[in-house]
Amino acid sequence: MTASDAERKLRELSFLHEVAQLASSARDWDEMLRVVIGRTTDAMGAEVSSLYLLERSDGLLRLVATNGLNRGGIGRATLRVGEGIVGWVANARIPLAARDVRTDPRWKWVPEVDEKRFTSMLSVPVVARDEVIGVMNVQTVQPRDFGREEIDFLQTIANQVAGIIEKGRLQRESDRKLREVSALFEVSNVLTSTLDLDEVLSLIVDRLVRVYPGASGAILLREEDEAVRERARTGELGKTASAAAQRALDERRPIVALDHIAVPLIANDRLLGAVVLQVPDYKEFLEEEVRFVGALANQAALAIDKASLYALERKTTESLRELERARADFVAVVTHDLRTPLSVIRGHLEMLGEKNGKAKLPISEATSQVLRLDQLVDRILAGVRTDRPELSLRRTRFDLRATVTAALKEVAPMARRHKLTGPRAGQPIFVRGDRRRTAEVVAGLVHNATKYAPQGTRIAVKIERADDRAIVRVQDQGRGVPPNERSRIFEPYARGAGNDEVPGSGIGLFASRRVVEGQGGDIWVEDAPEGGAVFAFSVPLARATADAASR
Repeated sequence: MTASDAERKLRELSFLHEVAQLASSARDWDEMLRVVIGRTTDAMGAEVSSLYLLERSDGLLRLVATNGLNRGGIGRATLRVGEGIVGWVANARIPLAARDVRTDPRWKWVPEVDEKRFTSMLSVPVVARDEVIGVMNVQTVQPRDFGREEIDFLQTIANQVAGIIEKGRLQRESDRKLREVSALFEVSNVLTSTLDLDEVLSLIVDRLVRVYPGASGAILLREEDEAVRERARTGELGKTASAAAQRALDERRPIVALDHIAVPLIANDRLLGAVVLQVPDYKEFLEEEVRFVGALANQAALAIDKASLYALERKTTESLRELERARADFVAVVTHDLRTPLSVIRGHLEMLGEKNGKAKLPISEATSQVLRLDQLVDRILAGVRTDRPELSLRRTRFDLRATVTAALKEVAPMARRHKLTGPRAGQPIFVRGDRRRTAEVVAGLVHNATKYAPQGTRIAVKIERADDRAIVRVQDQGRGVPPNERSRIFEPYARGAGNDEVPGSGIGLFASRRVVEGQGGDIWVEDAPEGGAVFAFSVPLARATADAASR
């Protein structure tokens, strides 16, 4: 090896070391490529160095950097794979040295880029991951025969450039994915924090275009009249992008083109609208980019569906409020109108009672029932005048045995088709509660038994005294209550299975439970020993009775 060869080798090694340092420290990959191209010109002793990169989508080699050719051709000048010397090298994947390009049949003149003064040319493929990604060239004014060492040197530089390009692509892809994840995270947070649809849609479009600097985007929604209206937008969209959004709506599928993508918004198989993204100078959307836009479209669809459900819920709630107001007004009017005929009936009964003399017509009992109806109307009126009517109880000390006996006497005509028996005679059992409402509970349970027990069967009412409470049991010989229904039988409007033929609203047992629990007692259902059901409830013993019992 001569001294000049050694010096050249040293320069080449020094240059490759410099390129390696640039590749590991640079942040602007495009600027770094321009620096490498410029240094390559010097290192190769040439007048021109240039770099073409392959666009896989359409098989074009595009000029991306040059030092010596017309820089106006950067980004504009293209050759197809197999076209010209550059295209031949990309297709053959091997270097090509031409002493005089004008005599080489593979040469193709590129207008406004090539110059006639350049004679010799050396082209090498740029390969990354065993795929050609471009072609690197050097050109000279004077005719030149490129030797094997020069070819290998330029190929080594091209390999370094391939690494730089690959690193740059990975970096850009990593940055894009980070922006995608951040966008999805921010949109998800907004979806859980606000129900304002316009706010959510604006944020989705804003985060979408942030992933692609210089991009534009919009969300279009279908209105009730099937018209499509733009609800959020960032930047200006071209006609082709707007047309793609309409196609996405019409065809219910993503529309992907060179510089734009449109995705339909679908929730629960309902077509809601479309989202469209346009990125200037974009050449190809990767599959993962299409998935990202689709993910944001799903978020938008969820937001629209959520807002629609919220609007429907508000409308339904308002309708229910209107219905409740109408119900309250109706009940108030009806109950108020009931008072007049009740007052007339009561007056006539009292007149008959005054003329009754020694006759035993039960006028007094009929009068007392009308009085109870009058009191019931008062309670209904008091309830509908308040937003949340409370149970009103008048607690006093009373004899439970006497109250139950009197209640059974009142309901006897109602139970005349059954064998109604009351508690045995005995000492008074004094309890504390609302005497009238407790009698109503007894009457209600007996009435309930008459509905479910066959005619001619026995309905027995018994009382027993425990340590701190008295217990009333109403036993019938009906079909009983299955165990799986006992936990809900005292809920409002709950009725047992198979009882549709029995008239009733399912509110009686619930009303009884309210009274019993309001007095501090409990109500439950048991199996009757001979078959049937036992409805039982407790009433707290009065203090004086409890003290006497303890003595």
